Amino acid sequence: MQVLERDKREIEIRVSKMSDFLKMEYLESCLKKFTDHEIQKFCTLELAKLYESKSMYPEAIKYIFKFQEITGNPAEKKKAAQKEIELLIRGGYYEKADAVVKKTAAIMNDIERMELKRNIIMSYKAIAERAEKSGRNAESAKVYEKLVNYVSDNEKNEIKRKLLDSYKKLGKIRESIELEHDLERVPGNNEPRKRVWSF
Repeated sequence: MQVLERDKREIEIRVSKMSDFLKMEYLESCLKKFTDHEIQKFCTLELAKLYESKSMYPEAIKYIFKFQEITGNPAEKKKAAQKEIELLIRGGYYEKADAVVKKTAAIMNDIERMELKRNIIMSYKAIAERAEKSGRNAESAKVYEKLVNYVSDNEKNEIKRKLLDSYKKLGKIRESIELEHDLERVPGNNEPRKRVWSF
């Protein structure tokens, strides 16, 4: 698409008059034309939002990652990294999300890490709830397997019971038996638990 605009303000005005798919095409053309950091930041962030709104998570992730590479602002980087984690989780890329969580947590203070943890738990719970309601037991099992590593000890058994229910619906007998034994164990068992990262 032809880009006649010369600065960020002109780009914003033109974008405001377009449909979403035209915006995508136009903003991608702007990224190729302009090297100015502010324009690049604006375009990548807008593209990430547009693709997210269409549930096109791979594209949204690509542009939020690109935004992190462009911005030199530490606060913007952290915020974008949190968005990337959210998009990875919503897109079903749980292993990739774990890797970004570890990297992001390393550059955060304690308060930011707790906020990140809360957001991750909320994202996983929302996906699990939707999966359960629509009978997607394999998906809900995967989500609960991840979620159990993030929740506090007093919530852990509740998540394990939901995971057990998913396993039973899937006919996963061995996993069901192991989890039932785990739930029957005496509280205070010192068996080491897998953690994605320490809070």
